[in-house]
Amino acid sequence: MLHRNISVYFLAALQKSGIVPIFNRMRLPRSIDRRWKRAEAAFSALLDRGQRRGAGATVRRAAPVPEIPGLCAPEAPPAPAKTAAIGLALQGGGAHGAFTWGVLDRLFEADVLRVGAISGASAGALNAAVAADGLLAGGPDGARAALEGFWRTVSAHGAFTPYNALDKMINGWNQDGTGRQIGIDIASRLVSPYQFNPLGHNPLRDILNDNVDFERLRRNRRIKLYIAATDVRTGQAKIFRTSQLSVDVLLASAALPSLHHAVEIDGVPYWDGGFSANPPLIPLVEKGGCDDILLVQVEPPHDDDLPVTATAIRSRLARLTFMAPLHRELDALRWIGKISASENGPSSPGVRMHRIDSGDELNALGQFSKLNPEWGMLQHVRDIGRAQAETWLARKAQHVGDRATFRL
Repeated sequence: MLHRNISVYFLAALQKSGIVPIFNRMRLPRSIDRRWKRAEAAFSALLDRGQRRGAGATVRRAAPVPEIPGLCAPEAPPAPAKTAAIGLALQGGGAHGAFTWGVLDRLFEADVLRVGAISGASAGALNAAVAADGLLAGGPDGARAALEGFWRTVSAHGAFTPYNALDKMINGWNQDGTGRQIGIDIASRLVSPYQFNPLGHNPLRDILNDNVDFERLRRNRRIKLYIAATDVRTGQAKIFRTSQLSVDVLLASAALPSLHHAVEIDGVPYWDGGFSANPPLIPLVEKGGCDDILLVQVEPPHDDDLPVTATAIRSRLARLTFMAPLHRELDALRWIGKISASENGPSSPGVRMHRIDSGDELNALGQFSKLNPEWGMLQHVRDIGRAQAETWLARKAQHVGDRATFRL
């Protein structure tokens, strides 16, 4: 019986599809004739339903073939790499530059950032050159060792220690307003470095030559460097690039007019880079190609106390002077972002800014402590930098390469 039903359905299908000509049915037994009619009707309905479904059908992707162990296993995904290359912008601040040393020490210890470029001014320029040379020589561990060695040498070769034991016992590290600070301040206003140091001796020259391989820095193609100095004649910033680095460039970037001779390079005298770019940000974007910039800000972002004494007013004026170039560059980056968004749409990423600042921690030290090279004070400031970097790593480092964590 089964083979009879199959045969009838098969003949009906052939007839319906036109493969065989329609023929006049012969006189068949009644039972076969009924099965024929039912088969023909069922096949017609099935064929019509398939045609209607096919008219609006969509192409479906085949399900993935399950992986069979040992047979043509797909290639394993690559191991997660470090975040996108980031540009470090290191602010100056004299002995408070040890804060940046602490920040970099913690970042290199974590080893989660890939440094593509570094900019700096004054003490930030010194940190930039030492850190870059250490990275080239021995990776993150090499950079950490180079930074510690440099600051130890700075402390050991300090030209003078502006504190005495009694001052530290009474006021701690903050000596603003003490007789010693006022005396040095008055002396710097009456006698220039060309008078009390006519030969222009600067112990920092030997320290840098002993701790930085400038030839290696100039040859390298891994880390771009941008060092700021201020043209004495025009007040404009001069940005020295990697291939132009020398000990004179770093000395020019850290040449405070009240303590050092102007440094002449190619016939142009230069002073501290903090007066004009503290630190340089635009070169990291324009020439360094950095979409992420981490600003290491030594100067406290705010101080709510109103200065009313002569010493406090001078200190605040000095801070505002060294912060003004940074505010100008941040404003410029904000406008660049707005223009980019208007031209390319609101989804344009622009520059992703990040910041590690000293918060309120350095306010208690005062401006005069920036001249103090004592190892105890440098360690104290370094530890503040490490703590601030630790907080940033825990809360914001994971967003590098994705979004900004510091609003311009």
